Amino acid sequence: MEAIPRNNPTVLFSLFVFSVTALLFLWRLFFQSRDLRHIPGPLGARLTNFWLVSKYRRGILFKDIALDLNKRYGPVVRYGPRRVLFSDASAINVIFNTRNTLPKAESYEVMNQIVNGKVISSWATTRDEAHISAMKKQVISAFTTTAILDYEPHIDHNINFLVAKLQKDSMDSPEVNIAKFIIFFAFDTICRIAFSDDQGFMAKQADLGNTLEAARLRFQHWHFWGPLPALERLLFKNRFVARTSSTSLLGKLASERLQSRMEKGGLGTESDLLDRYLQAAQRDPATFTPSTLIGILISTIHAGAETTASTVNACLYNLLRNPDALAKLRAELDAANLSSPPLWSEVSRLRYLEACFRESMRLVPLLINPIERDVPPSGATVAGTFVPGGTVVSLNVHALNRDPAVYGEDVDSFRPERWLLDDEGDEGDEARRARMQRADMTFSQGRRSCIGQHIAWIEMKKVLPALLTKFDIELVHPDEPLSMPTKQLVVLIDNLHVRLSPRKVES
Repeated sequence: MEAIPRNNPTVLFSLFVFSVTALLFLWRLFFQSRDLRHIPGPLGARLTNFWLVSKYRRGILFKDIALDLNKRYGPVVRYGPRRVLFSDASAINVIFNTRNTLPKAESYEVMNQIVNGKVISSWATTRDEAHISAMKKQVISAFTTTAILDYEPHIDHNINFLVAKLQKDSMDSPEVNIAKFIIFFAFDTICRIAFSDDQGFMAKQADLGNTLEAARLRFQHWHFWGPLPALERLLFKNRFVARTSSTSLLGKLASERLQSRMEKGGLGTESDLLDRYLQAAQRDPATFTPSTLIGILISTIHAGAETTASTVNACLYNLLRNPDALAKLRAELDAANLSSPPLWSEVSRLRYLEACFRESMRLVPLLINPIERDVPPSGATVAGTFVPGGTVVSLNVHALNRDPAVYGEDVDSFRPERWLLDDEGDEGDEARRARMQRADMTFSQGRRSCIGQHIAWIEMKKVLPALLTKFDIELVHPDEPLSMPTKQLVVLIDNLHVRLSPRKVES
């Protein structure tokens, strides 16, 4: 075979690119991250964030990556050149400290949306701690348990509609994909809480306006581009792209709802979250600009819908797979003599109901990808390991949720009782439950914990009892595992086929 001439331009250029790439990798390995040499990790992860992206592209979930890293390298491991993952519950006190909060990492900016030619940050993606504190100061009262009771009629309306829809559809065919019904219920409900009316998802049993698809695409985009935020910003959110891009579907929905409310007279025309946001804008217009309001509405719609639905779906699945737990929960519900639909004042004190949700959220944590925070320039000691400034730190939630030292040896079992105290309330049980609660990252912790968690709890604790008291439910395929996504950063459960029949209560 004839040799390729050494002065061939293609060969020379290829050698140049290879040499530059090799030098870049060596520089990163030996110089840029030399202050992290005391923390182990795969060679590929220490060299480039593309190592993590390549795993995602092959459909490998971060939870599986994280559990494998923990098994191979221990509780402190690098999953990127300057990314460190902790599988130790004591890390929570530093990473999510209430006072000295570590700011959210740059990866959150990947979820920013383009609205009317501008890049808009949302409640979840804002990294400016002073700005988020100013926002919370004005609207936190709208998310207290007391305030949320004002929204209970909206939830009741949709529960009644959901039950009636399931009763009608199950008469035509006893086998239904109940996950879809609950997803549409959750989207319609958060829209009612936010805007006083819904999108009509349940009525049409369809993703009207592709809102659901837009929410999923936003999660999917964050999943793939989270490890490469600077490149994502360059490709998708530079000034030219922002000016020429159409408004995102979630941004369009938020903008239209805000505009519609202003045309109706704005403040005081409805009793919902949007009205609370407008009250905040009246008190502090410098903080609550129109862009900020749109960003908050995007977060309200996105974070408050499918994650809540997936939690209910996962809990229902686990109960149907564990008939003893289901029987115990039904006994608690029957003894409570619940209204129809159940009132918050009735279900809020049901201990076993809450234990079932907490146990399900432990086994099926909704967030698949890492919850990342930036280490300040001075560095931080996390779980006994010094981490230099300029490093991104995160928690291995999946390892924490199955830590025998926290939850007991039967960590793979669905056992809600672990969340309950014995009637005697001995010191051992108190210490055990306190340890579990300190390790619970379901709604995150610290100053950036989920502001809407009380809304999620009231929805979940009302809709699941409503279903279990109205229907006998069984899985169509009881031996099949729960379907999980491979290209999302959160668990989105939309496939749960069950048989429904009217509830038969034994006398």
